[in-house]
Amino acid sequence: MRNWLSLLIPPLGAAALLLFEPTASQVALSLMLWMVMWWVLEVMPLGITALLPLVYLPLTGVMELKLVASAYANPTIYLFLGGFVIARGLEKTLLNERIALNILKVTGRSDGGIILGFMIATSFLSMWISNTATTVMMVPIALSVVDFLTKQLAENQKTTLKTFSIVLFLTIAYSANMGGIFTPVGTPPNVVLLGFLEEIYNIEIDFWRWMMAVSPIGIVVLGLQFFLLRRIFHYNVPIDQRFRKFAKAQVKSLGPLNRQQKITLVVFCLVAFLWIFKGSIHYLLDTKFLNDTSIAITGAILLFLLPTNTKDFTAVLGSKDIAHLPWNIILLFGGGMAMAGALKQVGLIEMTATYLANFDMGSPYVLVFVLALASLFLTEIMSNVALCVVALPVFMELGVKTHLSPIVVGMITAICASMAFSMPVSTPPNAIVFGTNMIRVKDMMRAGILLNLIGVSVVMSLGWLSIHFFFQ
Repeated sequence: MRNWLSLLIPPLGAAALLLFEPTASQVALSLMLWMVMWWVLEVMPLGITALLPLVYLPLTGVMELKLVASAYANPTIYLFLGGFVIARGLEKTLLNERIALNILKVTGRSDGGIILGFMIATSFLSMWISNTATTVMMVPIALSVVDFLTKQLAENQKTTLKTFSIVLFLTIAYSANMGGIFTPVGTPPNVVLLGFLEEIYNIEIDFWRWMMAVSPIGIVVLGLQFFLLRRIFHYNVPIDQRFRKFAKAQVKSLGPLNRQQKITLVVFCLVAFLWIFKGSIHYLLDTKFLNDTSIAITGAILLFLLPTNTKDFTAVLGSKDIAHLPWNIILLFGGGMAMAGALKQVGLIEMTATYLANFDMGSPYVLVFVLALASLFLTEIMSNVALCVVALPVFMELGVKTHLSPIVVGMITAICASMAFSMPVSTPPNAIVFGTNMIRVKDMMRAGILLNLIGVSVVMSLGWLSIHFFFQ
């Protein structure tokens, strides 16, 4: 049941404020507080709350309707929409499961190899598919692996299987969270950042440049995660040829690649190729004609267009698949852009950043480190998307006030917002693996708190250098 206080207080407070002839800044601030409260408490679906600027800002005269509505059509939103459609193609055709099982077939020579296989498969898929969908797909595979080992191992060999299971499911959750940072479309905080950079600072980030700057961070954190989990949870499960036969049987059960899968794979590879090598193509042809959004939308259209058979010309995706797209998140991005636009227009973002910049923290590095810690620990208790929508504009403007690039501050904040490892409620992957009853809260906290500290340390050392190198 909804909490009626949380439902009524924000709109009544905003309405009462209008009786006192407030300034535009006060009106915009009241809208932000209203939206944040409803987002945090999930009074309504996030996307519906995100529609409030379309009503409140024109009604109060802060912004015209056309200007507010344009925020919901930001090119970055369509970039993510195209990514969602391609991800739906991978899920519908079970290409994601085929990729995961083939990786497991190669790495499953030992207990550590199985963990490594799940880590590679989960993080790779999470680069392109939502971390929630990736986790939902990987958990049944993990459960089948645990069930197989339970049946195959002798009683005296099962002593560490429970510990191995804890590591396996924590690996899935953590790798799903981390995989999203590798690409601009991998996780919502990345897309929120790209949208704000374009909307507020007129800055575009190339797909390949993002990957080059962030990949060292992700690879190092994933590697440290692998060794940390083994160190904390000691396991030693004997694996023989029977497991590899099991993995091969799972792959074989999927059958050969069908036409739907082949078309989806070609479209996926084409889109990824153009995203990554767009700059090189422009250089060779001496003209700029590609952008990440148009590439994503082209791939999405092809999945609805290319026929999978010659009889009825059915495509990979159809009208029913449109309902599977996460429109809630898309609307959330639009609402965030609209709210940030209003705060910028009335001067609140600059005023807040100027106020915070007056606190002497010794150096810009210390400032960014504090912001990174705030982002990391706040995302343990609230949605990382909602956090980035509210915090990124202020954090980036604060960076500008201290002579830092908004790209540096924004990327570090967004990356740290994806490193929520400690609590089941922090991210959907954490909640999903916790729901398997294979792990306890203390297991997640025991590893997650250490991994949080490791993650922010890597971001503020290796990440600080790589982001500066690629975006100076």
